[in-house]
Amino acid sequence: MRNTYHVFGLKIKSVIPLPAPLISYPLPGLKPDVVIEYGKTPDVLTNPQFKGVRFQAGPGEFLLRVDGVALYYVHDGRCITIMPEAEASVDDILIFLMGSAMGALLHQRNILVIHAGAIEVNGESVVFSGPSGIGKSTLTAGFHQRGYPFLADDVCAITTANGHPEVIPGFPRLKLWADVLKKLNTDKDALKSIRWGQDLKKYFLPVDTIQNTPVLLKSVFVLETTNTNKMEIFALKGGEKIDPIIDNTYRLSFLEGLGGKKDHFRQCAAVAAGAAVYRTVRQNKGFLLNELMELLEAKFGS
Repeated sequence: MRNTYHVFGLKIKSVIPLPAPLISYPLPGLKPDVVIEYGKTPDVLTNPQFKGVRFQAGPGEFLLRVDGVALYYVHDGRCITIMPEAEASVDDILIFLMGSAMGALLHQRNILVIHAGAIEVNGESVVFSGPSGIGKSTLTAGFHQRGYPFLADDVCAITTANGHPEVIPGFPRLKLWADVLKKLNTDKDALKSIRWGQDLKKYFLPVDTIQNTPVLLKSVFVLETTNTNKMEIFALKGGEKIDPIIDNTYRLSFLEGLGGKKDHFRQCAAVAAGAAVYRTVRQNKGFLLNELMELLEAKFGS
């Protein structure tokens, strides 16, 4: 059975149940923007322009191999074909479908994808970006717990099609470590756990989402750590705003094979021109979540 879902502004018909709003009554003759199906995939691409450890990418084509899970073949920004391995669970398949495979599809559709979390603040979007483990999902979860509407976690899609940057709401689900859930006073035993590397687990935390249309981007907070005990926020100016957007593009290496580097730079420049970008520094030892949230919240009205 295939259902049709609405996520990232797309109508996605999927053989795999997705954690996304379901289009219960699609109009007769309505064609999906994207189809996710099981099927045979190529073992290799015929003309890859770039090869990574797990993936190959060429114009209009992307192939991801996850040992013990599946092969994912993403093509033309319209179809994801999955060839699962016998021992793979649906949850394992879903992790990489929602991550790298969907990121590649959005790149193919010429949508800017940032490695970030995002919330809505007074009708505009605020994005938390930075390297893995810096606290993007933790902040997104913390602010959502304070009542800010959730927009995205990890895979944050931004469109500039309307002349100004807007965040497109993503999957309404957060991936969090057990220690983060403890900070949020959330019982991990009530949540579905997922494998995250050898002997590691993250937990899926469903979130309420009320927004299904793009939200004007107001601010990007780029997170980093320091050896000092200070937490500081610095507003970036002019051209220095562009590099952090480029550097925190989701799976930037995918674009080496998929192409679209010129469009990607133009999109990053549009984000830098249309939104405030802040360098946000926190201690590298200990994560003072509430203190950092207070510091960030004070900037939301700027």
